[in-house]
Amino acid sequence: MKHIFFTCTFTLLFFFAQAQLPFKFDSQYKTIYAADLCRMLQKDPGIVLIDVRSPGEYSDTSQYASLNQGHLKGAINLDIEAIKKDPAQMNTYKDKTIVLYCSHSQRSRRVSKMLAESGFTSFYNLNGGMSVMNQLTSNDFPCKTDLIVSDLPFKNIGFNEAASLIKNEKKLLVLDIRPAAQFNSADSLAANNVGRVKGAMNIPYDQLKQRMNELGKDMQKPVLIYSSSGDGDAARAANELVNSGFKNVYQMLGGINDFIASQEKISFIENPPAYTLVNATRALGLLKSGKNLVIYDTRPDEEYNNKLSGMTSYKNLGHIKNAVHVDQAAYRELSLPADKNAPVLIYGNEESFELASMMSERGYRNVFLMDGLYDFVWSGFNVESCKEARNYIVNHEGLY
Repeated sequence: MKHIFFTCTFTLLFFFAQAQLPFKFDSQYKTIYAADLCRMLQKDPGIVLIDVRSPGEYSDTSQYASLNQGHLKGAINLDIEAIKKDPAQMNTYKDKTIVLYCSHSQRSRRVSKMLAESGFTSFYNLNGGMSVMNQLTSNDFPCKTDLIVSDLPFKNIGFNEAASLIKNEKKLLVLDIRPAAQFNSADSLAANNVGRVKGAMNIPYDQLKQRMNELGKDMQKPVLIYSSSGDGDAARAANELVNSGFKNVYQMLGGINDFIASQEKISFIENPPAYTLVNATRALGLLKSGKNLVIYDTRPDEEYNNKLSGMTSYKNLGHIKNAVHVDQAAYRELSLPADKNAPVLIYGNEESFELASMMSERGYRNVFLMDGLYDFVWSGFNVESCKEARNYIVNHEGLY
């Protein structure tokens, strides 16, 4: 989630450092998905929605722009820190049916644990939080249009909405605000060389104010902005365009890597790598297909064997069943499959991009790359279509 999900570096490390803890306690309370929430609200409009994010996130004014993702209509904002300081304020809702949510369903899980230990019984944790709800289609989240509200002057859209906009809006201006090296797939870091949307204009974010005139004078034309990751630059750029007079501005939540990884058909992407990026959903599909899939885990030994501690302990996630662990130093000596048409799934950290590139250069035609394992595990708990992901993780005892 990088990713699902996420430059507010300290904040994200804080979330991640605690991210594996809440899953261990899901048996103490009930969890639901977005579609469940729609059905519940239809039957009982009196359900109390409680948003446990910060007031800034709730009102779309957080200094961490990537976390300004709107909120659920009618939700009450009770920051998790405020609840910790004064748990008694929750007693007002003890006889109500409560649904708790946050940005990525980590803080809401911690509050759920607190409520369970305080004797609350009629409450639910909303899996995935705003990050997932914003990415779901109306088929998976039927009440999305009515339920998600925002005070932002531009529109946040998910990956599928962005793909539809690119395909169908003929007058669309696509603005890529990554550094030029990333836009041209010439960056020193292989993970940044994944391609770009066809016809996109490149104005790096740090040059946007000086080059705003290059966007033209038609302030009515629709503009889609994306960046390399969910670091907040796209949201800041969208706000600057609105302040300059543009009326129809869309910000793609998440970055280009995750966008490409989410799409089965990417005819609108140019200059892509020889391998195929996949997200957790598509990786799960590969695993379920069972078609002689070869799996390589490229993470460092201490991560693969759950030996990390402190702020990095969230990376102790076990590994995918039947994965071959291969150290970066051993790539060139790795015994590769004889069949170059065999499907290969590679996952890990930045090192995984090097192995995927090497295998593609050697003629392997079906190399799939999932950037990291955390998102796969997280999706298994938070994305309804990925529930089965947990069945493919081994050596995770005690972690969740």
